[in-house]
Amino acid sequence: MVSPTFRVRSIYDIALIKLVSENLKYNLVQTLPEQTNVFKVEDRLDPYDLEIQDILGGYGISIEGEEEYVSAITALLHKTIPDSIILQHPVQLHAVYNGKVVHINNEKNLSVIDIGENVNTILFGSNFHRGQKVVVQIKQLNVFEDQLPVCSTTIHFPGQSVILERDANFVRVSRKLPKNDRDKLFALGKDLRPGDHGLIMRTSATKASQEAIQADIDQLVQRAEELDLLISGSSYGPGILQPGQTVAHILFVKAAKEKITAIRNEIVSSIPLYHWFMSYSPELKLTTQFAEKIASDIDGKKLADMLKKLILEKDFSENSIIYLQEYNLTSPPQERILGQLSWDDDVLNIKRSFRSSRGTHHNLDVEIKQGDTSSIVVKEGSWSVHMKILRDEKILGEIIKIVTPVDLCDGGKLRYIDLGLTLIKKDDEIKDLDQGIINQLFERGIISSQLKEKIYSIFEECKKQLSEGKESILISSKK
Repeated sequence: MVSPTFRVRSIYDIALIKLVSENLKYNLVQTLPEQTNVFKVEDRLDPYDLEIQDILGGYGISIEGEEEYVSAITALLHKTIPDSIILQHPVQLHAVYNGKVVHINNEKNLSVIDIGENVNTILFGSNFHRGQKVVVQIKQLNVFEDQLPVCSTTIHFPGQSVILERDANFVRVSRKLPKNDRDKLFALGKDLRPGDHGLIMRTSATKASQEAIQADIDQLVQRAEELDLLISGSSYGPGILQPGQTVAHILFVKAAKEKITAIRNEIVSSIPLYHWFMSYSPELKLTTQFAEKIASDIDGKKLADMLKKLILEKDFSENSIIYLQEYNLTSPPQERILGQLSWDDDVLNIKRSFRSSRGTHHNLDVEIKQGDTSSIVVKEGSWSVHMKILRDEKILGEIIKIVTPVDLCDGGKLRYIDLGLTLIKKDDEIKDLDQGIINQLFERGIISSQLKEKIYSIFEECKKQLSEGKESILISSKK
């Protein structure tokens, strides 16, 4: 049996390649120069069965490929990096569906398409009418559940060395190739292009024989003809016509990043906080790579400490305004201003004054009055966020949220995932709220059993400290 091939385009590439190669024996192809040098492998342009790449600016990765291979990697990550959060989509990328137009938004120039099984997708373009039957292909899967997949009426059939576009008339060549290779492949593509279909020559076509490329094209043409038969023989109702590829999104919270850096350090001498730096902002990537190059000549820890200090001085200086980027795994991040920052050693104190009497203090069921203040105590890497609401310097109530370890992000943002566990203290009574998110995440395979146990242990520890009247409740680590 031939082992699956995989390609990695990610800031976590060295650690991921080590894990996948050693534990699953998949073959690495289409390597980048650093990957070739580190792993001493031949630069192969073979086609890949799996692709791993970054999402959300390096907050995590996506894995795309056959379900069997994707599931094997996600199981490996849950085992080796138990703090990782894994979201696997019920809809497959590149899958083709019979769809029905159920809504048209002329203002945004888009239509909503029902593809069956209670799933809607977005189709850009509003030149349709409600109830119209359309054949669509899934082109994009967003990370969060309430963000609809994006589809198109343009149908592609990806192969090993070429991509076939249904009902088109063109030949294109990957722009990643040198001009001489592009010219050769373009001429070959013109000779081999089947009638009524467009042809895109992939990078891997440079290493394939003409016979292999022709066989690839013949197979894709057969798939296109099968689709035509499926369309003509299908009922009007929405539903899948041809399957696509499975996609999983993996989010790496702070503890997971530290584990990945430790794995990378087994192969390459890495500066501390390497992946935190690499995911902090696009501008910091080059600086981090440079710092690692010179770390062998100086103290790498000292270099990392200096770089971290510069970041904090830029984005988290005393009296600066702090923002929150909050995820809850079902919707895009919510961003809002938290307040003004002051430091107490490595603890962030964020205060805000309410200038108008409008609304209620969330979770406390107390009306907001002008002059009320909120005081948030948080720490980088903490699994808890502790908020106090005060009026005339007296505490109205306290709220503790259990979250994934707090990340400090570019632009003075705190980032975390709300885990649906909240403690509320009011009038000396403590109420705990469990939205059931943790059990749902575990049952769906999104979090590991180790992470589930850790989260509930932290929840109980916070409840204990809250009952004891602790001033600052911050759980920064839990074995």
